[in-house]
Amino acid sequence: MADKSELVPKLIDAPDWADDMARKYASSALSQFILHGNVLDLVEYTQEGQRRFLPLVDFLTDVFFAQRSLVITYDLSSGIQCPQKEMRAAMLKSVRALDTIRGTDYADRGLPKDPLKAVELIKRVIRGRLASAKPSDKRIAVIVKYAETVFTESEAGGGSVPDRATSIALAELASDPDVLMNDVTLVLITESVLALNKRVQALPSGATIQIPLPDEDTREHYIERVNGRAELGISDELVKVLKKHTSGLTLMQIRSLLQEAKLGNVDFGKPDYIYKRKREMIETECRGLLEFIEPKYNLSMVAVHDRAVDELKRDSKLVLAGHLDAVPMGYLITGPAGAGKSFLIKSFAGEIGIPCVELKNFRDKWVGATEQNLEKIINVLSGLAPVACIIDEADAYMGTREGGGDSGVSSRVFSRLTSFMGDTANRGKILWFLITNRPDLLAIDLKRQGRAEKHIPLFPPDEEKHYEDLFKVFRKKLGIKTEFDNLFGAPPEGAALKLSDVNSHSGADLEALLVRAKGIALLEGREVLQIDDLVSCLADYMSPVYPQQVEYQILQAVAESTSRSLIPEKWQIEPMELSHRIERLKPYV
Repeated sequence: MADKSELVPKLIDAPDWADDMARKYASSALSQFILHGNVLDLVEYTQEGQRRFLPLVDFLTDVFFAQRSLVITYDLSSGIQCPQKEMRAAMLKSVRALDTIRGTDYADRGLPKDPLKAVELIKRVIRGRLASAKPSDKRIAVIVKYAETVFTESEAGGGSVPDRATSIALAELASDPDVLMNDVTLVLITESVLALNKRVQALPSGATIQIPLPDEDTREHYIERVNGRAELGISDELVKVLKKHTSGLTLMQIRSLLQEAKLGNVDFGKPDYIYKRKREMIETECRGLLEFIEPKYNLSMVAVHDRAVDELKRDSKLVLAGHLDAVPMGYLITGPAGAGKSFLIKSFAGEIGIPCVELKNFRDKWVGATEQNLEKIINVLSGLAPVACIIDEADAYMGTREGGGDSGVSSRVFSRLTSFMGDTANRGKILWFLITNRPDLLAIDLKRQGRAEKHIPLFPPDEEKHYEDLFKVFRKKLGIKTEFDNLFGAPPEGAALKLSDVNSHSGADLEALLVRAKGIALLEGREVLQIDDLVSCLADYMSPVYPQQVEYQILQAVAESTSRSLIPEKWQIEPMELSHRIERLKPYV
């Protein structure tokens, strides 16, 4: 077997994935590498004392495979190409010899673009050169761009005959003993490895390497480069600010963003524009798979849930102090509908000052699309860190390992997502928040320690103080002016309500009532809400009443809590009694 270590480039400050690829190539009998993830971006490396940035394919052809005598690139649009004239001449010489033997005329009429014909031709060119007596002729690299369009995935047994034949041709080449023993490397480039044919993915002579989004140091180096070349006038201090605010973006997106900002005379010292454009870029790239939520409040705006707020404030201090190893991997937020679960989490994100995203539906009807969408989400979240990730209605969203009728897609998605959630390397970087009023429907795998480690129950308001606190929060949140300052107590300071007037209403109900009352005032030409506005709305308002379901949701929240101190005395129930009460209510749910 040839000494492959001689062909591994000696790079300084090369990305980790390139070092990994070089190490695996030099130390094992691998012929195929699948590069996936951030493959349409620039690659940073240092050579001869110069920091450089190149597109991935140029990095591979000009740097990584610089010592190869023949480098071939292929995609459906450009067909078979070589990066240098000398290489193309050598390849055409091989093709002309094959034309003579096989009766084709590719050398004169043009090289084929059809995937099967192209792969077969490349395979014969490689085998012809491996038969040469010159060792240098056997140093070959083949790069297939947009590989998912060449080696397409389809349902088991499906796909056209040419599609299947193309994947088989590649598998034969990658597994050829002569290829494995010589300096031949096949590189498939794709954004999602899951879009590739499974036969191509599973080759024993292959390895899969993910190219991540640029880290903070790489972003800083690139911002400095763009700043110098485009004369943006960004100070060193602002560069350090921008490198943090551009997490989750590719280098190409960062360049576009900075150039847009320059044209618009944007003050780089104010990150609002950067954050807004970053959010738009990522949401566009993810095609509705996730949505940025800009927290408008912090925990000071949360009423009723004092125990939960105190617990989250302790965790926020750990995050802000940099003690990420002491922060839970994730949170399970439970409680009845209308308790304010989503508002609590968004306020917590505002407290610790990190981006907040909510996962949307990533499931798709097309083969492989669901898993590809999930990988896209995972890659973006990894690049965005630190980030708070909200999964609302988690019981419906997450699914289980037992999902059936979909060729195992649900099971694989569940396994991949739970594996990512449990990766301790992300502790304190990706904070997971699973929100549900039915935690009993969540798979135990999601609720265990190592994933959603802290379970925080929320309870409906049941004291005058709770409703007064909610009133003050909603008045501020909704921008409502009122002629009274309190719900209870005599006018003019109070609205003369009694606890019995409101204690069947949740916090969400009270907010809806205030919105209705504000509408009445505005229609009558008043900006100040009067007592009669609220009283009339309260008398007319009919909140759907499901007392058994609400109690069931509360009891489930109690059962799931990981801390006794988070449960009010009213709901401190012995485990056996709690279990019996839950069972009695099940028929009503």
